[in-house]
Amino acid sequence: MVSWSDSESTDGSGAQYISSDDSPLKIPATIDEPSFEGLADDLNVICEHGNPGRKYVAFEGISTGRRFIACATEGVGNCGLVKWVDEHWPEHLQNAIHKLWLMYEHSQHENKMACLKHSSTVHNLTQQKKELQETYEKLVEDVNNLLDYKDSQPEVNQKNDAENISVSVESSMTKDVEIKKLKAVVDQLKKIHVAQATVIRNLKFNHLKEKEKLTSDKRTLEICYADLKKEKDDLKKEKDKLDCCIAELMKVKEKLTMEKSTLASCIVELKTAGDSNKRKLHQIKAICDED
Repeated sequence: MVSWSDSESTDGSGAQYISSDDSPLKIPATIDEPSFEGLADDLNVICEHGNPGRKYVAFEGISTGRRFIACATEGVGNCGLVKWVDEHWPEHLQNAIHKLWLMYEHSQHENKMACLKHSSTVHNLTQQKKELQETYEKLVEDVNNLLDYKDSQPEVNQKNDAENISVSVESSMTKDVEIKKLKAVVDQLKKIHVAQATVIRNLKFNHLKEKEKLTSDKRTLEICYADLKKEKDDLKKEKDKLDCCIAELMKVKEKLTMEKSTLASCIVELKTAGDSNKRKLHQIKAICDED
């Protein structure tokens, strides 16, 4: 676990060091914030490498908007998150941020599922197109082989010629049937091309729609972050006012305590004086009784 030490550094500054006995804390995703970036020299926070940490603003989960310091070393040598600058957000803000992130993740999941579904549809259509293309090529090859075979046979006699003519007619009729089938296949391929183009167009449209939705969600998160930052500043101002009021009340309390002590002393003195006067009255009364 990460632990901090309040011991002073060798140069006498009150810098804070960390050490990771187990694995380093994971650095959350961040967002650019010009008001809080660069090395944390002014905060005196030192990582395990003995170097100042770097300032970041979280953009992940319920910690979105919280500032933190992390190791500035790049690569596998990075020792992870060093220290959170901001405390946890109030519970109602954490719930709101958590809901926004759930909506964002749900949108991403639906987008991925839609893409997988469309990809499966395109794959099936492509396979059907490939099978039809192979069937078409096979039919064309069979027709060409048949024609080549007929051209290669020598003419023997008129009977054979008549038979050849009859076979040619039958072949022509068969060829017409095959051509009709091929035309039907071509029409089906055209329909598949049109369906595939429609699917691709729908995919692009859905992608643009999801992109706009993600942009809107991101804008909402940025607005929420700005509101959180403003509320934090307001809470800080109220805290400063409360600190001033507490300081004034402490002064009034001290003043009242001193006045109480003074009144107690006066009461003791008055009581002592009263006892003395009472004794004197008793003595005067005794003298008067003797007379």
